[in-house]
Amino acid sequence: MGTPGQLVVKRYRLMRALGQGGMGMVWEGHDTLLDRPVAIKEVLIPDTLTSRQRLSMIQSTAREARMAARLNHRNIVSVFDVADEDGRPWIIMELVPSRSLDRVIAGEGTLSVTRAATIATEVLTALSVAHAAGIVHRDVKPANILIGYDGRVVLSDFGIATSTSPGDPRAPRGGATGSPGFLAPERAGGTPAGPASDLWSLGATLFATVVGKPPFEGTRGALSTLLTQDAELAKAPEELRAVLAGLLATDPARRMGPTEAKRLLDALVSPAAGAAPVRRAGRRGRVLAVVAAATAAAVAIGGWAVLRPADPANAGPVGAPTPAAPTTAAAPSPSLTPAAAPVRLKLKWYDNGRGWKAGVPRGWRLSIQEDYYTWSEPEGIAHLGLEVIPTLGRKPADLLAEVEASLSRSVRKYHRVRLGKVPSRRGAVVAEWESTWTGPGYHSWAVRGVAYRELQRMIVTGDRISVIDWSVTASQWERLRPTMESVFKYYRPPGTNG
Repeated sequence: MGTPGQLVVKRYRLMRALGQGGMGMVWEGHDTLLDRPVAIKEVLIPDTLTSRQRLSMIQSTAREARMAARLNHRNIVSVFDVADEDGRPWIIMELVPSRSLDRVIAGEGTLSVTRAATIATEVLTALSVAHAAGIVHRDVKPANILIGYDGRVVLSDFGIATSTSPGDPRAPRGGATGSPGFLAPERAGGTPAGPASDLWSLGATLFATVVGKPPFEGTRGALSTLLTQDAELAKAPEELRAVLAGLLATDPARRMGPTEAKRLLDALVSPAAGAAPVRRAGRRGRVLAVVAAATAAAVAIGGWAVLRPADPANAGPVGAPTPAAPTTAAAPSPSLTPAAAPVRLKLKWYDNGRGWKAGVPRGWRLSIQEDYYTWSEPEGIAHLGLEVIPTLGRKPADLLAEVEASLSRSVRKYHRVRLGKVPSRRGAVVAEWESTWTGPGYHSWAVRGVAYRELQRMIVTGDRISVIDWSVTASQWERLRPTMESVFKYYRPPGTNG
């Protein structure tokens, strides 16, 4: 297995492990030739294989990676290169800053109909591009769908994809490669994978996005699936039942095709003028989110401590800009109306045990994706993001400008309020970017048609940059401004005392 710092084929440096799946380990890496970040899949070959089986697996993996490299679309992770190191293939891919859809559901609960349909539409587009090229994905599921921090939806892991060309020796000969719960009934019976089986898996993914689990869980075979279909569909929101019934048809010959599925999904993504977007936050969704947040908090190192007026944090952290004077004292009730008085919510310390410490609003839900921490206000009107990244010689203002150039294209009505360095204490380098925009896009939680205001701050301490992201619905910006100022004031960057 690879190690951090290792140089693959004298070009691709392994930075840190991102996760391990059935095909191997995925690393965040750096292309030293082109000076760009990449994702690197290290293919792990079981020791139990014979030398012939080992050679066959290496050849098929490299072949499938080359097939995936033929796909060039914004909804598909790009494959850049296949490197041979130590007799094993290493697949070099586009690095997409993102959360997988299953992590989004675990952290936030089930999604609204509009948001789920938007994601499904983009995955359907990715599948249509792949199928037109003669490639079947074979493992469509929430874990393989990435929701980019810039709003991009990407289908990943074509590592077990296979050709569908007639007579192609690479075509599958049966078996049920894929993930239980998202595997089409005919494939469970040994029928080779085809475009229709990918569409069934898309339907199962859409169902899980709004219900919280895949359909027909615990059923066995096509007959039991058919007998339970009506009962399963009744669990889904009414607006989605037509497209789900078509995609989840047991008989592949009768299954809904991509054209009709896109028409039904588009109607949900772009409702008639004047219709309000549907946002479902049922009890199941809230329970899932609370459980996920509680689990994340329980495993975190350090834990919580209430910030009190006499807390030393009132002195402000090293590198933090001098905070503006508070607008007002805490309001007795956190009204959500635009006319509500400004409020400074109560904060708690969060210490992740890795050198930084933050004061975050009490009662907000925590979700953790690798090293990116997000706290969400229970009603979804505000979000606080925090991560620490290496500087690698980069200037925070330049980084913010790069982020702006990329992310501003994914939202509507983008407007820059300001971007540049700001005054800071003790000579630390601090830059801020403030903007307004309208969803969807940008963040996975953004709601279509809702206006947001966002402030992102970068603080350089030593060889690390702390990135603090504060996003609020535009109507609530002034009301929650005192809370934002407190969060920024109390943050303790790595390498500082406190």
